Amino acid sequence: MKSLALFSGLLMAAVVTATGAGANESRRGSKPVCWPLHFSGVVLGITTDGEVQRILGKGAFRPDQGDAGGRYFVNTKRTATLHVVSFTDAVVGEVTLSQGVEPAIQANELKVATTAFFDPEYGFGNWHALRLGSTKAEVLENLGPPEGDQTENDWKYSSSCACELPQDFTISFRKGRVYQVVFSAPPG
Repeated sequence: MKSLALFSGLLMAAVVTATGAGANESRRGSKPVCWPLHFSGVVLGITTDGEVQRILGKGAFRPDQGDAGGRYFVNTKRTATLHVVSFTDAVVGEVTLSQGVEPAIQANELKVATTAFFDPEYGFGNWHALRLGSTKAEVLENLGPPEGDQTENDWKYSSSCACELPQDFTISFRKGRVYQVVFSAPPG
């Protein structure tokens, strides 16, 4: 009996090791990533506008964006903007991370848009290894080549871990470095 248990344990370890190696290789290919699209505690298709406000604050609100409005947030150093748009049932359907303060934010809104809970250094990608300013080579190393239609400066990836609706994200480059990431889940 002990031999059978030992053999079963070794067999399981071999399967897990082989499967893990395959998973690491697949992320460097053009296959979809397998992690929920999220940034600063906001998860597409799950987080609601009310939860966004509890996590990040009120932000600069735009009622005419999406179905339930959009909110702009700026980090305390004012080096980056997080734009969160909500759709059906006030569920977040789009999150945009970009360098600098978005021109749509008026000077008198900067105070309400600024939050200590948005840190652009948090990262995205596999193991949160990518950030605004990452190079194309770093993106390729972390995510592999982009899928389907893309341009030289806009690369699209999808997530295979979405529950019901497809989710994707687009990384935009300026001078060979990431300056914007748009995480999208279509409204539905």
